[in-house]
Amino acid sequence: MARKKRSKTIALLSDVHGNLPALEAVLDDAAHREVAEIWNLGDMLGYGPFPNEVLGRLREVAKVNIVGNYDRKVLDFARKRDKWKRKKPPAKYIAFQWNDAHLDAAGRDFLTSLPEQARRMVGGLDVLLVHGSPASIDELLNSDTSRQRFGELARFAQADVVVCGHSHEPFVRHIDDVWFVNPGSVGRPEAGDWRASYAVLEFSGENLKVGHRRVPYDIDRVARAVHAAGLPGEFIDVFRKGKSLDQLQDDVLAGTGGDERSDKRLEAVLVLASDCQYEREHTHQVTKLALEIFDALKEVHQMGPEERFRLHCAALLHDIGWVEGPQGHHKTAMKLIVSDPRLPFRRSERQMIALIARYHRKALPDVRHKYYGNLSDAEQRCVRVLAGILRVADGLDRSHNRVVRGIVCQASDCRVVMTCDVRGPADAELAAAAKKADLFSEAFGRLLELKVAGRQG
Repeated sequence: MARKKRSKTIALLSDVHGNLPALEAVLDDAAHREVAEIWNLGDMLGYGPFPNEVLGRLREVAKVNIVGNYDRKVLDFARKRDKWKRKKPPAKYIAFQWNDAHLDAAGRDFLTSLPEQARRMVGGLDVLLVHGSPASIDELLNSDTSRQRFGELARFAQADVVVCGHSHEPFVRHIDDVWFVNPGSVGRPEAGDWRASYAVLEFSGENLKVGHRRVPYDIDRVARAVHAAGLPGEFIDVFRKGKSLDQLQDDVLAGTGGDERSDKRLEAVLVLASDCQYEREHTHQVTKLALEIFDALKEVHQMGPEERFRLHCAALLHDIGWVEGPQGHHKTAMKLIVSDPRLPFRRSERQMIALIARYHRKALPDVRHKYYGNLSDAEQRCVRVLAGILRVADGLDRSHNRVVRGIVCQASDCRVVMTCDVRGPADAELAAAAKKADLFSEAFGRLLELKVAGRQG
């Protein structure tokens, strides 16, 4: 008779974010499932006002604890407070400040001692525990992350199972014989479901079974504690509505009319551009040409107003990196867009705008690049198409003299003929645009042919 395989059940937790009632409810639910061990993937601190209680409880019950990016930020607060005061949204800054002020010595020592990753062998499976991804503590993986990026990470991890948190989204993906499992967030779940989320992993030999759990908890207790601690009322909405601060802000913007919403966002984009001392005439010329190309080719790319707006924002911000010098200014522009708290965009939209700006020059999009690999296939296509347009538009103002007055495009199955109406010599512009047409041709699947109309002499 064949020997029955021994199984082992693990409760996988992540992103408690200072929410003790949610943690207690999850631990009680896990106890009824007779789990052998509890693993915690970090981000124990956050918007809930129970930092020391959460850390103390996890020290007691978790067999494995690793540190999260939010935990690291609290530990770094004293060193970076002045910089973050200028750059972080006020509510997020208050969260870091409050946790730093209320974290006791035992909790600080505990966090400082924790690794960013851990490995465990369970049955015949090698399991890698990370907070963000095998490559970075703050890389965000979710169900929209491209299969190609998961494949890259599978090869990088050298494990059979990768368990990760950070995105607050529960999922299971099986890519290239590697399991990726995210339990969601215990203390600050998103997607509109306020209930605590965790996962139960059942290992049997080389087999893995994953079950995601949703557990209600005493959310009123959290709300009262937030109020008593003097923390922003927005934090209560974060818990009650199951949404992040960014998502709540996006809801507010969505409540305004479409034109008004675009105006508010464009206003914020122009404030950032002005603060970075952008070259106004060149930037607005490139933006004009980029939008003309987008409109002329709408039957080919099949994109709508939202994508056009992303191109508009990215074009206005594509050269702001010059404020820190010419070297790598495209990457600097990306960094500034991602980090500026005044830009009222949800995270994925902010990252797409930043990437479109980044790819206006130099390297083409690659899943190994920061942020790009985390996008869905549809979002990656959006970035490639819009950045391809922006590269060509930037080339068409190579001399910064606004030589090209307008553009007409004709598309066939194999090429796009772009005829430029010029008001003077345009050799530099045409050469630069042709040189930068690589991404355009790849994204559209057509060669770009540049022609001139008007007077060059």
